[in-house]
Amino acid sequence: MTYNEMDNSKAVLDWLNSCKISVKGQYINRWGIWLEYCKINGLPINGDAQLEDIKQRRLSTDSEIKFYYDNAVPKFYQWLINDYIGKTKKHFAEGSALSTTTAVRSFFKYHRYNLQIQDNALPSSEKVKGILEDHAFTIYELRDMFNLGDLSERTILDIGVNLWLRVGDFTKLDRETIELAIKRENELAIQEKRQPNTVEFEVISEKESEPVSCHLSREAIELIEQYLKTYPQKNGYLFPYREDNLNDILKRLAIKAKITLGKHERVRWHCLRKFGITVMHGKVTEPVMKYMVGKHIEKALKTYIQGNNETFKAFKLIEPLISLTKTNGNGNSQVAKQLEEMKKTAFNQLAMLKLMEKITPKEEMQKAIIELAGEFGTKLKTETKVKAISEGGTLETYQVTQIPDLNDFINEVGKAIEKKDLERVLKENGNGEH
Repeated sequence: MTYNEMDNSKAVLDWLNSCKISVKGQYINRWGIWLEYCKINGLPINGDAQLEDIKQRRLSTDSEIKFYYDNAVPKFYQWLINDYIGKTKKHFAEGSALSTTTAVRSFFKYHRYNLQIQDNALPSSEKVKGILEDHAFTIYELRDMFNLGDLSERTILDIGVNLWLRVGDFTKLDRETIELAIKRENELAIQEKRQPNTVEFEVISEKESEPVSCHLSREAIELIEQYLKTYPQKNGYLFPYREDNLNDILKRLAIKAKITLGKHERVRWHCLRKFGITVMHGKVTEPVMKYMVGKHIEKALKTYIQGNNETFKAFKLIEPLISLTKTNGNGNSQVAKQLEEMKKTAFNQLAMLKLMEKITPKEEMQKAIIELAGEFGTKLKTETKVKAISEGGTLETYQVTQIPDLNDFINEVGKAIEKKDLERVLKENGNGEH
């Protein structure tokens, strides 16, 4: 039994059919790895045989025999992090190994055999949570990756950067729906005697069953049109790939582009969703952003957003910032206008700071700065001073907080507030989830 072979035993198919579509593909892969472990260790290598085996073992009075599978799961975990070599040519990280064991436990639980794992035999999800973080791509890294891909890879990456869908939703993009949307926009442009514009359409998110307002730039559309001519339709979907295939494509392009990852960072499809939310943060209102990434918003608010084309406006605003060929949107004039507005805002803020310095007593300003620094974790420099505390000249040192330039301090606090708010937005909109 190899990683890519499918266990078509009735027990496995019944179990998989009971699972949500969003996790079914992951469970298929994880179950395949479990069967590799079973083959090495002389256990049955399909679901039907394992059910019969555990049924007989549960009748035993010998606890080692009776709870063999219960004890096998922690051993499977250790094998994943110490011995197994996956597609990345590395052992599994703790978080990935723990996630892989969930398929085994889910299979037996579905068939009414709740595996009893001894305390501390497996790490808790809280302990391994956060060991791996999704890499935060910059637009320059994505452009490097784009330039190193073939037509299919470039098309996938560009659309991924446009849509910010979860990987499961991306795999189910309907080829005919997108072809019709492009055709309709091209025909409308001819009637109105203008250049074709951004294409809009909606999909329903699998995870939350919420509508997602999707947009494709002209850059992405041109790639899709080339792709459609080159790759014949296979299964009705735009791309004939599963979730793990898309993750592999992203990893492969990142390696080609020599993207530097942090010690605990990973590359997977969800990184593109994180990229989109990060780009929109501070530029697009949260209700509009939620609609564009498939999160729930109130019906009345959604009606307003739709009626005023708010998602279209938001996409056109950030379109130049997500271009992988540097040719998107309205070009340099639009970017220059945006930069001019940002500069104007910055000088207005500077004027406000000057006014605050004039009307606020120095002692109160210093106290407020120290309190604000503590609240947002901004470090202030300290200075060691010496004073005499007795007639004999005994000296004592003490620390004095240095009050920074107000403008510099406000900038630092602003960055801290932005970082904290971005973390909140990413968390609320599905960061770290497929």
